[in-house]
Amino acid sequence: MNQLAEVEKFLDTIREFFKRKGYTEVVTPHLLPHPNLDENVFPIPCEVEDISRRRRAFYLHTSPEYAMKKLLARYRRDIFQICHVFRNREGGRLHDFEFLMLEYYKIGVDYRFLMDEISLLLKELFGERITYRGKEIKNEPLKVSLKEAYKTYLGLDLELLLRDGEAFKRQLEERGIHFEPDEDAETLFFRTYVELEKYLGWERPTFVYGFPERFGALARCQNGWCERFELYMFGIELANGYTEINDPSEVERRLQKVAEELNLPLDREFVEIHKKLSPLYAGVSLGLDRLMVIKFGLDSIGELYFHQLK
Repeated sequence: MNQLAEVEKFLDTIREFFKRKGYTEVVTPHLLPHPNLDENVFPIPCEVEDISRRRRAFYLHTSPEYAMKKLLARYRRDIFQICHVFRNREGGRLHDFEFLMLEYYKIGVDYRFLMDEISLLLKELFGERITYRGKEIKNEPLKVSLKEAYKTYLGLDLELLLRDGEAFKRQLEERGIHFEPDEDAETLFFRTYVELEKYLGWERPTFVYGFPERFGALARCQNGWCERFELYMFGIELANGYTEINDPSEVERRLQKVAEELNLPLDREFVEIHKKLSPLYAGVSLGLDRLMVIKFGLDSIGELYFHQLK
């Protein structure tokens, strides 16, 4: 089977999986008047001219999240989408300005349900074992809290970072992890998280869950920790999901902070639709290019596209 046919079968399997489970496939615009707001994801701005030559500013979506949640508020049914998304300041073996994403939302469940559902999807896509570049793992996903993962793989107390930054830095010195003396808690978290990623998903697909509230995006949080997870295989991040918040004031508080930091406009309509969203629902995004890299044993996501084939 050639690569085009393999990709087609791969995507058909995903679509059939979600339709069998009662999800409705949707399509939303890629070009939006307001950007997605995330401190660590940067939108690509565009300028277009309408028929009267009037110039208007738009943004290529970094995720279909905003448009899909507006549909969710209107129709109140489980939905999924496979689409290309666009992100600035990217590049590398597993990063690109444009890549293929699966995003879906389910009403009446929390993030734990999504971890179980993704585990079922992985079984359909890979079978009982997953092989990548000479490494083979059991396709029996592991769930581990982020605090536990820090302790197991790095020997670090993550809670200490939130309570006492200087004490956390002493831990880093003891473990031989480099840092700059003036780094704040946020920088230290991302520095150590990059170290942690190297160890994840080498024996089984691994979900790490329970992120500090500071790094919860739009996830529901309790007692300083958020109902958010990420999925890894062979040290590669594949998915990010969480139990969604539906309080407009909390959504506005979190997004307004990001809008001010990045000097970007806030989508007020997106804030308001949270009044109509279900009290309990969860969503996840999964990078399909990276998943296909593993499925087809490729070195980089660029090998999936004709313009970079040798």
